[in-house]
Amino acid sequence: MLRNERSRSAFTLVELLVVIAIIGVLIALLLPAVQQAREAARRMSCSNNLKQMGLAVHNYHDTYGKIVAGAFPQSASAPRQRGVSWIVRLMPFMEQSNAFDGFVMAGDSTMQDGNSPNAAFINGLQVAGLNCPSSPLPTVRDWSSPREGQIAIQMVNYVGVSGSYYTGGTTSELSTFTRNDDYTGGNVFNGAITHVYVPGGSDQEVPGGLASLSQTAFKSMLDGTSNTMMISEQGDYQYDGSGNKVDRRSCGYHGGAWSNGAGTGWWTQNLSVLRYPIGTSGGDGNGATYQVNIPFSSTHPGGVLGAYVDGSVHFVTETADFAILTALCDRQDGAVVDTP
Repeated sequence: MLRNERSRSAFTLVELLVVIAIIGVLIALLLPAVQQAREAARRMSCSNNLKQMGLAVHNYHDTYGKIVAGAFPQSASAPRQRGVSWIVRLMPFMEQSNAFDGFVMAGDSTMQDGNSPNAAFINGLQVAGLNCPSSPLPTVRDWSSPREGQIAIQMVNYVGVSGSYYTGGTTSELSTFTRNDDYTGGNVFNGAITHVYVPGGSDQEVPGGLASLSQTAFKSMLDGTSNTMMISEQGDYQYDGSGNKVDRRSCGYHGGAWSNGAGTGWWTQNLSVLRYPIGTSGGDGNGATYQVNIPFSSTHPGGVLGAYVDGSVHFVTETADFAILTALCDRQDGAVVDTP
């Protein structure tokens, strides 16, 4: 008996390869869009972090009548440099009261002192909202504490803006009110966050009725609170003279996020005085991590985020005219500019 044989249809090898190629092309087209969506979400999270810090500054100002200072040493005499950073002082206003309450303010925040009571407390402690999710930099750094041995200290991606090396709106005119040609940064008068507040210290009056060891207030923003940046990012690697990647941040010395600095007069930690364009590898000295002029940086494509004194957060492009950036960091230059 004869039977009709039905021919079976199937993919040929060529057809299969074509399908695979089409799928590969679709994935290649979709992958950048997925990556862009993920970066947009990370950037939004970073912006929210800065927004919360800006609101914390406002709540601090409502409580104390001043903007938080960059450093809070314990006295006007040595070792006055071993106090807490502005980040710690904001913690109660960032829903981080447990971290703030557990820190002994009279202790050595730099962890250099063998009697520091804080080393065990901050070991491995990571406070939320202090790191940009886009940053490839480590969030902790191992440090040797005389009292507790090796401890893990939180490193942050946000830095207080303590002024401009140049008079705002210029790129060559050294600021009359800023002495920052050394590691210590000296007394900085033209930034939103002052370098240091020392109880009992002698105040040096300067134009505008401000003092070198006093905290600023909203009324100190002579260019306007919406035209003055007070917090920005340090979220990407720099490169040394040999082209090697280096993690150089203003929080990079003793104590990480918790400290105002270390060594006699080194009040530079967690603060930066603008001297170099965004994303450049710059800084005073021989690659020191405690220098005052470490640039702003991020891995957000095209620039960095910044929190302004009015509490707003803006994206500042890395291609912006540097003179505009110096104006944004100088609170009293008279140059009112829009965010580039």
